[in-house]
Amino acid sequence: MSYHLSIDIGGTFTDLFLRDSEGGSLSVKVPSTHGDLTDGVINALDKAADTEGITRGTLLDRTGQIVHGTTIATNAILEGETAKTALLCTDGFRDTLMFRNGGRENAFEVHVDYPDPYIPRSLTYGVGERVNAEGEVVTPLNEESVIDAIDRAVERDCNAVAVSLLWAHVNPAHERRIASLIDEHAPGLNYSLSHRVNPIIREYRRTSATAIDASLKEPIASYLSRLRDRLEENGYTKEPLLITANGGVMQFDDVVELPIWSVDSGPTMLPSAGLQTTRLELETETPNVIALDMGGTSLDMSLIRGGNVSRTRDAEVADSILGIEKVDVRSIGSGGGSIAWVDEGGLLHVGPESAGSSPGPVCYGQGGERPTITDAALVLGYLSKDQQLGGEMSIDFEAAEEAIDERIADELGVSTIEAAHTIYATANQDMVTGMREVTIERGIDPREYVVCGGGGALGLHVVPLARELGVEEIILPREAGVISAIGGSYSDIRHDFSATQQTKSDTFDLDAVNETLGSLTDKSRRFLDSVGADERDRELTYYTEARYTQQAWEVEVAIPSPPFDPADVEKLVDRFHESHEATYGYRMEDQDIRFIHWRVEASARTDDQQTGAPARDTTAPESDALRGRSPAYFGTERIDVPRYHGPSLAVGRSIEGAAVIEAKNTTIVLPQDSRLEITDRGNYRILNR
Repeated sequence: MSYHLSIDIGGTFTDLFLRDSEGGSLSVKVPSTHGDLTDGVINALDKAADTEGITRGTLLDRTGQIVHGTTIATNAILEGETAKTALLCTDGFRDTLMFRNGGRENAFEVHVDYPDPYIPRSLTYGVGERVNAEGEVVTPLNEESVIDAIDRAVERDCNAVAVSLLWAHVNPAHERRIASLIDEHAPGLNYSLSHRVNPIIREYRRTSATAIDASLKEPIASYLSRLRDRLEENGYTKEPLLITANGGVMQFDDVVELPIWSVDSGPTMLPSAGLQTTRLELETETPNVIALDMGGTSLDMSLIRGGNVSRTRDAEVADSILGIEKVDVRSIGSGGGSIAWVDEGGLLHVGPESAGSSPGPVCYGQGGERPTITDAALVLGYLSKDQQLGGEMSIDFEAAEEAIDERIADELGVSTIEAAHTIYATANQDMVTGMREVTIERGIDPREYVVCGGGGALGLHVVPLARELGVEEIILPREAGVISAIGGSYSDIRHDFSATQQTKSDTFDLDAVNETLGSLTDKSRRFLDSVGADERDRELTYYTEARYTQQAWEVEVAIPSPPFDPADVEKLVDRFHESHEATYGYRMEDQDIRFIHWRVEASARTDDQQTGAPARDTTAPESDALRGRSPAYFGTERIDVPRYHGPSLAVGRSIEGAAVIEAKNTTIVLPQDSRLEITDRGNYRILNR
């Protein structure tokens, strides 16, 4: 038997999802080890091996592919643990990172400080050079100014250099020469070049992406090298894959070259899981899905519209824009470990601070003193006093009850149960507000969508969240507790290659566009060759970014495969009008269109992504799954509810709320007027009424 493993490191737990060659699957969840994250990976492998009845070495020997997701890049940026980085730019443009896109996003929020630049001005050095918009060298590169800037960066103990010249995306000759000078005068100094990282016309976005990429080279290379070594020590000699910001996977060495693609590595697996699960359950290639992942630290949200995962170029991290196109995943600080607290005015808040895995919620019994959402769920009776969180962590009910009583109930002047319900309801409202921002406030009717997701804490909240938005159907995978790791198992190898080549619809330069797309196609094919992708599994998808000539921002449009002829130009124009109308609600066919940016998405399937037969008994009576009855509070109403062991529920079984289902690595709470069914694939389908 062979295995496919997907591992996701979160703020509280490290999740592992295993698929075997016979169609079976299992999930494990262990606490994340923040001293050395690779320890958590090894612990997860040990637990999976124990479950399979084999050794860690045997498990890895039988594993064909390991896919890994981690937020180490995001955390490094947020926690200030990136490399000290200098910026080399065209002389006279040292304030690009300071000015950003120009002006405040919300001009009247005067109490909000203008964000600091990602690289301070004191570490930004202008170098003599100038290339114009047509790629012609106006001022040759002043190599003495470059060498002086390199020396000053080294003197300031910089470990990395970002190089972003004004028109390098059109003619990168000067950036390439600067790279040679860095290699010559400061060998070993990490550097990133803007024409390689993000070759787009917008100066701030290109420079910001390059600065972030350079600052991540050292921590990402160190982490991936350490993880690879530990896997090799245990017998895994194949090349692991890392989940990337665009929702695909890349080999470790490719990520080390462009570490910006590792930002949000874990959360971007979510929509892949939601898309694959709903495609199979709903038997459609074009589902509308609100994908959710609620773990110990945050709630991640992503939209799938007509089978297409939402993407964005506006994603930010630590107040700086990434610039690259990535999967659009929004996060809010509502997770099982989010801490409840009362402010000086007597108002209750939940999060965004999290107890994480250490000390964790009070009920973990590991030193936590401030109550969390998990503690409230326990006091409300949603979690059993005898339950094992994460499969191995015992619960301390009395400690959770005491913490809520002393820190929340006394402050609010209510009973312990009322305080616990207020924590639960406040967290739900915070999450509903976040979900409205990604749906209703974008003109999307959530009633036309299904909710699909998971995470260790989502099952406790998903029914009231969906009900508040008018969503009638919820689908949770049978291994919902490790939803993002499931997404990694379904992710394709993917890499984007892009270039700027401006032309207008009325004077379309066929030769230049075909040459640009031909070059991108060659790069894409070389990449797929390098990862050993089978020809049958490959796919190249082409896009352009264009706008009406009087507009400021572009719209991305899927385009036919090149090369183009004059008839294809008419198709491009028609597709742009259609995309613009779909995005903004109108078209302006009397205006010319300016095509600016061209992109090729190179992808290849990693292996068979169909799920196997459900790991459930289709004939077992419902009584086999019933674990007993216990009181639970819905609002402040006390109800004696049945508790079921989720994995023991047979295919086709239906359960009416109120009830609690203790699924694998998560708990599903069914309020009154909801019903849960076990689908033919062994997943959980919940219907709101």
